[in-house]
Amino acid sequence: MVIGNDEYKSTKLATPANDAGLVANALTAAGFTVTGARNLDQATLRESVREFLGQVAAAGPDAVAVIYLAGFGVQFAGENYYVPVDADLARDVDVPLQAVRISDFAQPLAALPAGVKIVILDAARQSPFAQGGEPLASGLALVDPAPAWRSRSMPLRGRSGRRSPARMARTRRRLPK
Repeated sequence: MVIGNDEYKSTKLATPANDAGLVANALTAAGFTVTGARNLDQATLRESVREFLGQVAAAGPDAVAVIYLAGFGVQFAGENYYVPVDADLARDVDVPLQAVRISDFAQPLAALPAGVKIVILDAARQSPFAQGGEPLASGLALVDPAPAWRSRSMPLRGRSGRRSPARMARTRRRLPK
């Protein structure tokens, strides 16, 4: 599942839709069946994740599942959230009400019998959200992975233009056939 959110109420991001397209193309070339979407509101995002988890469960123990989310990510109270395009995060306390907590789908994904499960959050560091209340920290919270999980962080600053430096570096590498 590949999602690129770039058209938020308060701003437009330059790279998520293009990055998501690159990732979708790379995954398709590697033999994955890809479900892709752009600019999802909260309800559609939650439903899309639910449907994807059902597909992974049906695929069985040899499945390789990848969730790639590009757009705004924020941390609140030590948790990471992905921000749907319809979120109105005027205050810090709006985050858990209007954004989607990453662990809310990463944990159910981890519990499925698929062989490999990967969640990639390609999130913009500086968000325009929560101008009221406590300021949101830039970047994402470090996550203590569950025993069977592996966690990796790759913070690279994006830039204006069609593609971020992280995405360009990853797509230059050859994919295994």
